[in-house]
Amino acid sequence: MRDYEGKSPYNSDFWCSLMTDPIKNRKDEHIYISMEKDIESTTSTWLECVKLIHKALPEINLSDIDISTFFLGKKLHAPIMISAMTGGTALGKKINRNLALAAQENNIAMMVGSQRVALEHPETIDTFSVTRKNAPDIILIANIGAPQISRLRNLRKLDALVSMIEADALAIHLNPLQEAVQPEGETDYAGVLEKITELKEYLKIPIVVKETGAGISKEITRLLIKAGVDIIDVSGVGGTSWAAVEYYRAKSRGNNLRENIGKVFWNWGIPTAASIIEVRSEGRDQIRIVGSGGIRTGLDIAKAIVIGADLGGLAKPFLKPAVRGKEFVNELIRQIINEIKVSMFLTGSKTLDELRQADFIIFPPLKTWLESRNIKFPWWFY
Repeated sequence: MRDYEGKSPYNSDFWCSLMTDPIKNRKDEHIYISMEKDIESTTSTWLECVKLIHKALPEINLSDIDISTFFLGKKLHAPIMISAMTGGTALGKKINRNLALAAQENNIAMMVGSQRVALEHPETIDTFSVTRKNAPDIILIANIGAPQISRLRNLRKLDALVSMIEADALAIHLNPLQEAVQPEGETDYAGVLEKITELKEYLKIPIVVKETGAGISKEITRLLIKAGVDIIDVSGVGGTSWAAVEYYRAKSRGNNLRENIGKVFWNWGIPTAASIIEVRSEGRDQIRIVGSGGIRTGLDIAKAIVIGADLGGLAKPFLKPAVRGKEFVNELIRQIINEIKVSMFLTGSKTLDELRQADFIIFPPLKTWLESRNIKFPWWFY
């Protein structure tokens, strides 16, 4: 991987820092592994099981298609969210700055990576605050892990996360699979739901609950709605496997136990398409949904919207462009926007509301999953 200056961001000094202080540099290590190693799930998103019906006579002009939408009280030019990635290091700051600049220019949403490091190391705050400084108008979402809030006694500490980036919402990310594989993993999940309920009562901004590559079921959706959660980011199976990321980290440390766990649970979880439908079937109109986890194209986003998502979230596709520079992020965003518009044109959908009514067919194994889970879909027909 070469950055826009033609130099590798991973030189000998980088690797020396990992060896001498692996915990502090874990975020850079995650970036490197995500860009250089095979970390994709070998189970697909199952979005290929959703077939949109082609309209040979769409009766609309491609140039008239409007993909704008309202989310968290703001108007977005496109139903796209740059999903949580990084922060806490010089490389993370560079990535966040380029992502924020592009998000501002294209008026799309963005979620920062886990801000835990900024709470423990205040000198890293600027690696997150750089986002709002370069994107004053976008929807920007703060982020902290469930294990961290499970042990939190003073909720006021989370005010710092929100104010750090002047966040429009706070995301609690769920990563039990990653923590179970990670050499330094924190698997304290008892009491998380109670803390989420307390947070909803304490904070004055919406709460997002986000998975990290293993999906969210209808049963968990029911609990999250009861706790007052406003948005669910499904982050299902089909893209980056954090079990795979931690597999490589464990392997590099000679931790055979964690390495083997990562290998066994590489594809664990609910595929993205199934998770979107599970959450929507339970949440109906009570919840907003970000469809993420292996989303790679505008067609993926269009399909996610048809089956129940409000936005499509992408992380890994933006990583290398963000290392190279803002213009490369802009190029990818424009490509995705065009793919969404073409998907809508070919289904005769002039707006996102019309896209949600587009005709489609669901094939196995997604169809089999829904039948086995007793999920009637599309739910609005029942």
